[in-house]
Amino acid sequence: MTKIIYLVRHGQTFFNSHHLVQGRCDSPLTAVGIQQVKATRDYFNQQGIHFDQAYTSTQERACDTLELLTNLAYQRLKDLRERDYGIFEGSNEFLLPWNQGGSEEEATMEPVAHVLMRMRRAVSQIVDEMTDGQTTLIAAHGDLLARYVRSETAATDFPGFKNAAWVKLAIEGTRVSFVASGWPPATLQKRTK
Repeated sequence: MTKIIYLVRHGQTFFNSHHLVQGRCDSPLTAVGIQQVKATRDYFNQQGIHFDQAYTSTQERACDTLELLTNLAYQRLKDLRERDYGIFEGSNEFLLPWNQGGSEEEATMEPVAHVLMRMRRAVSQIVDEMTDGQTTLIAAHGDLLARYVRSETAATDFPGFKNAAWVKLAIEGTRVSFVASGWPPATLQKRTK
């Protein structure tokens, strides 16, 4: 039988709005971020999507997002934290090595392989705690989630997570399949133009 997981990236934060690197450091959701998450929550409600359990990163931006999405009690998992960007934490995104034509790996950053190992371990734990037919919500971070989706599914060209975007995964045994994705806050942008 199939187990369903929805991955949701946190809403826009203060750092996001100022294009600052935000991995292990944290900043609060903005008013726009809160509206983004509410749009995603409303989409889930309109579609009749019900969650049996919920998990989040230990970082407040993800916890705040989850609390806006559902009233379920939830577990916080350290393995769902965003990548540690080392000396680039809090700096302008433009300064990241890959935005300068460099590598995704830098001595002070958490290695990509470690990021994926943590996410796989978290999903394995979550799946083990699910029963067949259940649907679980995970609120976490863009880089972590996108790397997982690309590495574990056939969606190798997945463009990534905008703030408050979601991806639906189906898990059968050890097989992880990409089912669908969406970005309900797109309707907010149309209304403000």
